[in-house]
Amino acid sequence: MPDPRARRGVRHSAGSLLALAAAAVLAGARSFVAIGEWIADVPQHILAALGARFDPRRQAYLAPDESTVRRLAQHVDGDLLDEAIGTWLIHTTQPAAPACEDTTADTAERGVLPMAIAVDGKSLRGTYPRTGGSGVQLLAAITHTTSTPNTEGIVLSQRAIRAGTSEVAWFAPALDQIDLTGLVITGDALHTTQDHAHYLHQRGAHYVFTVKESQHRLFEQLDALPWHTIPTHTSIDTSHGRTERRITQLTPLGHYLDYPTITFPHATHAFLVERYTTHHSTGNHSAYAALGITNLPTDLAHPTHIAAYLRNHWHIENRLHWIRDVTYGEDHSRVRTGTAPRAMASFRNLAISTLRHHGWTNIAKGLRHMARNPL
Repeated sequence: MPDPRARRGVRHSAGSLLALAAAAVLAGARSFVAIGEWIADVPQHILAALGARFDPRRQAYLAPDESTVRRLAQHVDGDLLDEAIGTWLIHTTQPAAPACEDTTADTAERGVLPMAIAVDGKSLRGTYPRTGGSGVQLLAAITHTTSTPNTEGIVLSQRAIRAGTSEVAWFAPALDQIDLTGLVITGDALHTTQDHAHYLHQRGAHYVFTVKESQHRLFEQLDALPWHTIPTHTSIDTSHGRTERRITQLTPLGHYLDYPTITFPHATHAFLVERYTTHHSTGNHSAYAALGITNLPTDLAHPTHIAAYLRNHWHIENRLHWIRDVTYGEDHSRVRTGTAPRAMASFRNLAISTLRHHGWTNIAKGLRHMARNPL
C-alpha cells in the first residue's frame, strides 16, 4: 500500500504500523490508546515478525508511538486497505467453500447449496456529530451458508458509503473484487433493483431478494399470484427462548397466463415466506411475511433452500454488526478524524474473520485468548 505520509521524518514503515495495529485489534484493542499500549508491551520477536524498525545501535526493534499509528490511520486510503484485507480473506475462504450441503430438507429433497454472500450496510454512530450531519457508513459483504468448516461469517469486502449517496450505489463496488461465479447474493429489499439483477447475472451469480410494498409494481405482480394453490413447506425451530414456525412457498414463473407477467430481470421463481414466533418467557406472539424473487435454476430452487438463504442472511447482523458494537464498542467509539473510523472497522473485520477462520465461534473468548497468547 502507498504511504500517505510525507517522506521526511518517517521512521516506521506504513506496512509495519498497519500490521501492528491489526494485531493489537486481534488482541482486543478498542482504541488507539489501547493499540499503543499493546505495541509498547509486546516482546521483541513480535515486533520483528510484524516488521517493526530495527535500530542497529540499540540492537533492538523499536515500538512506534500511539500517535504515529493514529496519524497514519487518519490518512490511509480506506479503499486500498479494505481491498488488501479482502484479497487475503478471499484467498483463504473462497477456493475452499464452493457450496453447502442442505441438511434441513427431507432426505429426498437434500441438495447442494452454493455458498452465499450477504450484503448489508452499517452506520458508525459515534462518528455522527451531535449537532447533526453525516457520519461514516460502511457496506460489507460477508459469507454465509457454507459447508467447509471455518468459512462462514468471513468479511470478504467493505466499502464506504459516501455522503449524499445510499448503499445501493455501492452494492456492485462491494462485490467487484470477489469471484461471484455460481454464488448466491442475498440482500434486503433496498437492493432489489433491476441494475443489481443485471449485474449479478453478468457476473454469473444468483440472487435471492425480498420485495417490499414500496416497490409497487413488482410487489403487486408477486402478490397477485395464486399463493393459495401453491404447496407449502413448514419448518419449526425452538431455540434462544422462542419457537419459530416458518412457512415457505416457491413457484416457477411463466406458468400463470391469467396473472400479471413478472418483469424483474432474469427472475425464475417467486417465493412467499411467513414466520410465526412465540416467545417462551412472555407468551407473546409475532408474525412476519415477505414476498421475494430469485434467479436460482430449477435444480437449486427449493423452499428449504430459500428459507436457509433468508434465515442465514441476517447472520451479518449477529456475526458482524453486533460483535463490532458489543464486543468492540464500535458505536461508542470517539474515533472520528479522517479515515481512522473506517480503518478501525477494517481491523475489526479482519480480526473477527481471522478468528472465525481459525475455528473460534465465540469472538470475545477468542480475543481474550489472543490477548493472553500474542502471536
